[in-house]
Amino acid sequence: MKKTLILMSSNREMEPETRQSLRVLTKLGAALLQETGSSDVAFARCRALSWACEHLRGELADRDVVLMLDDDMEVPEEVAQGVVDKARELGKPCAAAYATRTSKLAAQRWKDNLWLSGLGCMAIPVSMLFELEQRCESFEMMGKVLTAFTWSGPDRGRWVSEDYRLSIQLGGVHLLPLPAGHVKKATLLPDDETLEKIAKFEPLS
Repeated sequence: MKKTLILMSSNREMEPETRQSLRVLTKLGAALLQETGSSDVAFARCRALSWACEHLRGELADRDVVLMLDDDMEVPEEVAQGVVDKARELGKPCAAAYATRTSKLAAQRWKDNLWLSGLGCMAIPVSMLFELEQRCESFEMMGKVLTAFTWSGPDRGRWVSEDYRLSIQLGGVHLLPLPAGHVKKATLLPDDETLEKIAKFEPLS
């Protein structure tokens, strides 16, 4: 994790399981950047990614992958490392599989072998983040120039959330059959059948 920057947005108290995951990952050499204080999720993502780019051009220029983590994720060391390693290998965004309260998977098939994914545990190569920054519109907020990496809104008759929009902006995500925990009073994990289907890119029931 020594060349990884962990990026987190939060406007609430972090889950204990997430704190423990961060302790392990930072002990292994990951740097941590936290954006706090905004209840607008899309804006928080934009501000966090903008700040990440600023730091990656400065004191964190040795980092080559940004690992986005949500404040309610329980991510084992081997899962985080697997997602980061695959992003480095492919030079593309990669995500771990995790569940939500209402679905077996916080992701949706998109095209080819790519997915639209939640941002609970997603690794983005820094080179891709910089390239996306150049393509996106900038805006000023409280004396800071930020980049509109993502947003939520209607698109061709359907609503696109900020996490899926960022996935689209990045050209799709490689979803890996690596399970991350989503802490919602109890830790949620995708089941083995779902992970097998991801590995084989089979339809999800």
